[in-house]
Amino acid sequence: MQSRVVLRILSFLFGVFCFGSTAKGHVVSQLFGEWKVAETWEIEVLFDADYAVPEWRENPQVEAPTREWLMARGEDGWRRLRTEAEQYLRECLQLKSGGKLSEWSVEFPDFATSPPDFPELLNDAAYFRMRIRGTHSLEDDSTLLWAQGNRPSLILQMPGKGAGFITIKPGQSLALPRTGKELGRPPWIESFRQGFLHVLPAGLDHVLFVMGLFFYQRKWRPLLWQSLAFTLAHTATLGLAAAGVVRVSGAWVEPLIALSIVVIALENLRPEKSAGYQTRLVFVFGFGLIHGLGFAGALATWLKPGEGFLAALMSANLGVEAAQVTLLGAAWCLTLGWNRRKIYQQARVICCGGIAAIGTFLFLERTGILTSF
Repeated sequence: MQSRVVLRILSFLFGVFCFGSTAKGHVVSQLFGEWKVAETWEIEVLFDADYAVPEWRENPQVEAPTREWLMARGEDGWRRLRTEAEQYLRECLQLKSGGKLSEWSVEFPDFATSPPDFPELLNDAAYFRMRIRGTHSLEDDSTLLWAQGNRPSLILQMPGKGAGFITIKPGQSLALPRTGKELGRPPWIESFRQGFLHVLPAGLDHVLFVMGLFFYQRKWRPLLWQSLAFTLAHTATLGLAAAGVVRVSGAWVEPLIALSIVVIALENLRPEKSAGYQTRLVFVFGFGLIHGLGFAGALATWLKPGEGFLAALMSANLGVEAAQVTLLGAAWCLTLGWNRRKIYQQARVICCGGIAAIGTFLFLERTGILTSF
């Protein structure tokens, strides 16, 4: 019986390892756009350069390009990116009005200056703006369609003060009123949702780290203190990064996050000492500071200084915490009833070893060591 339980745990960890080998930390596949009030209809899309390079779209191993990479493409490279981006959007997006397809044109406002004025986001990622403008006004029976397939979701901010957000997943359609003002989730709800999604199901890094916290001790007091230390730390750096006080570089943040997973999992296996708990909290707080920078990069399109910044920051943090509590609660329930048995301690050691192994793999991958072999 015990051997079968251990075998199931090993099978689970192997599955997580296989998932981890193709997943990126703190990433949700989406494109962000804003519906503009115009003479006809208009959508300004913040386009991720990842999707403007066809060979990168289906390859999760490709590192996200930076703004510096985008600036260095030159006229020929920019021309290709614009062509591919427009073609990709035309494959994805259709708008029907009055029973007919609505035609639209594309502008690239960032390229109106020399050098181009590309957006400067918290994670220094490569984005450029695309302005989609309809050639005719919308009628009352208008529908927005987002094509099926392995594509990002489309997040649209609707017009007006305190405007809401809508999410259109691949294969979905949405009936639109003429202005779109009647649609959308309130901004604070969308920020909460984005914070939650960047942990569950997309934040492999965070899931592994939180499970590392859980396997330290299955007691409420250590769990609550660790959770509080981690929360205070990543809230501080997330706020500082979102306010532009510190800049985020994924080139060193992501490997350090992977390394934090390894350290926290292996530290679980250290024999308990009287002063060990204080050291543990220092570890958790320090690593929380780094994870906050990772979240800032992932939430770069949502957390911007200006009106509504504080509400968005707090809502995103609440979403992160809700996902974290969900993970801890699920782990607590799954171990209920057998946590005092010898098999639990065996399973705990196996899980910590598995978490450390996945973290090591991610660290080697993100530092480029694996690619050198």
